[in-house]
Amino acid sequence: MSAVDLAQALWLLVAALGLALSVSYAGLPVLGQGAFVAVGAYGTALLGPGGEGWPLGIACAASVLAAGLLGHLVAVGASRIEGAYLALATWALAWLVQRILLAYPDLTGGADGLTRPSPAHLVSPALGLDLVLTPTVHVVVVALLCLALVGVLVRLDRGPAGLDLAALREGPSLAASLGIPVASRRRTVFTATAALGALSGAGSTVLLGLVAPSDVSPLVSLQLLVAVLLGGTARWWGPVLGVAVLTALPPIADALATSGGLDVERSRGVLTAALLVAVLALRGPVGRRLAHPGPPPGPPATAAAPHHDPARPVLLQASGLDVSYDGVVALADAGIVLRGGEVHALIGPNGSGKSTLLKALAGDLSTGTVEIAGIVHHARDVQDRVRVGVARTPQHNVVMPRLAADQQVAVGARGGARPSYAVVRHLLATPSSRQTGQAAVVTRALDEVGLLHVVGADPQRLTSGDQRLLQVARAVATGARVLLLDEPAAGMTADERSRLGGVLRTLAGNGRAVLLVEHDMRLVGEVADRVTVLDVGRVLATGPVDVVRAHPAVRRAYLGIPEVPA
Repeated sequence: MSAVDLAQALWLLVAALGLALSVSYAGLPVLGQGAFVAVGAYGTALLGPGGEGWPLGIACAASVLAAGLLGHLVAVGASRIEGAYLALATWALAWLVQRILLAYPDLTGGADGLTRPSPAHLVSPALGLDLVLTPTVHVVVVALLCLALVGVLVRLDRGPAGLDLAALREGPSLAASLGIPVASRRRTVFTATAALGALSGAGSTVLLGLVAPSDVSPLVSLQLLVAVLLGGTARWWGPVLGVAVLTALPPIADALATSGGLDVERSRGVLTAALLVAVLALRGPVGRRLAHPGPPPGPPATAAAPHHDPARPVLLQASGLDVSYDGVVALADAGIVLRGGEVHALIGPNGSGKSTLLKALAGDLSTGTVEIAGIVHHARDVQDRVRVGVARTPQHNVVMPRLAADQQVAVGARGGARPSYAVVRHLLATPSSRQTGQAAVVTRALDEVGLLHVVGADPQRLTSGDQRLLQVARAVATGARVLLLDEPAAGMTADERSRLGGVLRTLAGNGRAVLLVEHDMRLVGEVADRVTVLDVGRVLATGPVDVVRAHPAVRRAYLGIPEVPA
């Protein structure tokens, strides 16, 4: 392999590593990396020597910045698009950019492209620099760049910022409910992917001295995606393997074209498509952690007797909550007061608005007045609610398949953290400083719910009861003082419910306010200090369990017991 071929393969690897950040790390199926490569390539050719005459370094930097801005705008525009729709949208971008290049031949050279002086010179009078960018220089520079990128990805994969991306990949809805800024992380990742794609295009143009639409066609986007997917779940070395395979592809395609009388470009497209189909068919759960049983769980915690104390501090107070769906009233002037140190049960018939009330308190819905620790919060913002101490568990078991149990809880710890340049701080921190604080939070959360024995376990192999408790641990790890638990006892056995009761009393005993949505009146009677009853979105009654049970309206509407005449 010549120095030119090696340098070209390494520049392609830069684009693939950038794409891996979106595809492998964040789980975003981006099929438009070729568009950003085109922006970098044509931007450098048009602005640099032989074009507008800008200094080569400035032309490259401007092209990379332009591509990063384009990536950011695409991420904003596609913020609500997921899965195959995101892939199609970015694939359309790749086609659109190529059509634009062909539509303005006076500017872009049309199908023939643009040529520029080669080898290029990197000149800086201020530094006294006049470097001839020979293929050998390219190999050295881009090899160091690739090593630096791999180092960043390795550290990212092992740190808290990488955990954010893992949560984004494995369960974006769950990550959002835990306070992870999903939209912001997506924009950041997409911008970085686009910038690295543009850097790859700029470097290739400087190396070869030419760029044409065929060099940045949608086929390039497809090839880069195949390169990333070839490595399976291998985050950083997958693109290395994939680019090595793609480098060997042209000779094979040329041979097929010659023997079969096909067009070279079409034969490469056919081979790339075949590789993509094979990769998607053969990919399996590579690298998934296996569960280990660990020590057996200890005896179930004993639930302390509930007791309502009006002197306990009010952690959350809501009033005037009104929610309607297509004219159907879900909540009507509902309100609730949650005190630290209490388990507060929320009961009512199916469809009475219990889950809707939890969503309103958690920030999923913008309605009424929600006062947390004395501060009124009006905006619809789950992240804000988590950071001020309110966390909600989902109604059904939701796990992130490729994250071990302790990693799932660590995601909760990340969600409760204040936003502060997580990637930069992680890359500059020592391993001990990155791990100590988070590990302590995870251990405390698992200990509070009695799940220390599942550290490192595959969450999909846990019992339904342990999965429910894992969800509680995730919410606890956010540091929330108010826990909104949506039917945590669903699917539990009698022993597991007894264990849950002990956990709930422990959480409240540590000063938290626990709001429990539950249908099991026996469990409610054992653990709840206060009860609120909803019926058709309205608060029917609230107070101690015995008082609410005797309330005439509750007996009629919920318990089905006729009112006893006086």
